[in-house]
Amino acid sequence: MRINAFRRAGPLAVIITIILSLIAAPDAMAALNGIDTSSWQTADVTCTVRDYDFAVVKLTQGTGYRNPKSAAQLTCAQNRGKKIGAYHYAAGGDPVAEADFFIAALGGWRGQALLALDFEMGDNPVYYSASAGDWIRSFVTRVHSVTGVWPIIYLPESGVWKIPADVRANCGIWPAAYATMLPTGWQSSPWHGGKFGETMRQYTSQGVLAGYSGRLDLNIFYGDSTAWDAYARGGPGSTGTVIPAPKPSAPASRQLTPKPVIRMDGRIGVETVSQWQRVMGTPVDGVISGQYRVNYRPSLYAVSYGRHQGSTLIRAVQRKLGVRVDGLLGPQTIKAMQRRLGVRVDGILGPQTALALQIALNQGRF
Repeated sequence: MRINAFRRAGPLAVIITIILSLIAAPDAMAALNGIDTSSWQTADVTCTVRDYDFAVVKLTQGTGYRNPKSAAQLTCAQNRGKKIGAYHYAAGGDPVAEADFFIAALGGWRGQALLALDFEMGDNPVYYSASAGDWIRSFVTRVHSVTGVWPIIYLPESGVWKIPADVRANCGIWPAAYATMLPTGWQSSPWHGGKFGETMRQYTSQGVLAGYSGRLDLNIFYGDSTAWDAYARGGPGSTGTVIPAPKPSAPASRQLTPKPVIRMDGRIGVETVSQWQRVMGTPVDGVISGQYRVNYRPSLYAVSYGRHQGSTLIRAVQRKLGVRVDGLLGPQTIKAMQRRLGVRVDGILGPQTALALQIALNQGRF
């Protein structure tokens, strides 16, 4: 959701911005630490967390969902003097209709909140399609044409390439990549920080902060409060003091090997499914739901056999694997998983496949 330190506004503006960044007072040079929230967190999360600089709150998804806790989360953050942002979760429908739904929901937050598009694989059939870049372009262009603000774009680090060059020329990016899934507090130099000259980076979903008992997404914004306000206002002349994104941290091969997040026992239970859901960016409940009872998944223990409507996690997996998307963990999906994991392809989810999956998930990948 950021690129370089700011929206690009022509050579002269860039030169002025660089000069300002060099002469700014030291206290204006500090990056900002913040959280992003949705209905998964409590309505008062932005009231209770004690130490943060900004909160980016999920406002809408698709063309029919609005976070019922968004107003409370935004209001509390603003009342405490924190910077605020609002994001739309892409559902892969008509991008202009989704943009209009988001804009309508902004209401009085327009001009006050930094705007963001959350473009990831969960519940978004366009993510793995060839039209992903066109969808992003249509959405951000519509938002800008109505509000005068270019949204920043959140997506997994592996998907940054999906953003067209002309979009990156206007929109900051907000990549997400986690070195480990271990609990952590604020980090001033997160793993891969500055890799893309990003505006902001999400570096964990396992943040632990005083005042909140659950885990939080933690982010660093590579700019000061003036830069944040300029993103929120948009329009000509909205420049702010920015700081260069830090140099990328050491490659993974040079870092300490992270401790395993889950037990590698060849049994896909709640622990493994929860980690799988985190890696795929889908809601985390530790259960693969909506399945049929079958005998070719002997190593799957966290499964429910409800209305056979399929699983959000499995739909995200199927999109990534390029197989039929129905949310059902059947033989063809398992075979595609086995090819990806480099194990025997037999369509049976047994201990060997489960162990290979756990090894990948412990590395934060699938």
